Amino acid sequence: MFSLETWLAQNVRQIEELIVCVRGDLPDIARKIIVALVTVDVHARDIVEELKAQNVSSTSEFKWVQQLRYYWDEEADTCIIK
Repeated sequence: MFSLETWLAQNVRQIEELIVCVRGDLPDIARKIIVALVTVDVHARDIVEELKAQNVSSTSEFKWVQQLRYYWDEEADTCIIK
């Protein structure tokens, strides 16, 4: 099962990879798409950092449901967005 720390580390890696991409030679539309993805991922990173700082330990806690709108699918052992 993913911990918030693991999820945060994965999110930070993804942001770093997107930043490397956006610094490259890209068509304008691709650059705009990647910048939008970075914006969304940075927001998600900030929320996960907040959840970690508040010691949220369950997907049923109000802070989890309120901020992320992610749900844990026990059978698939993954997060889903609803």
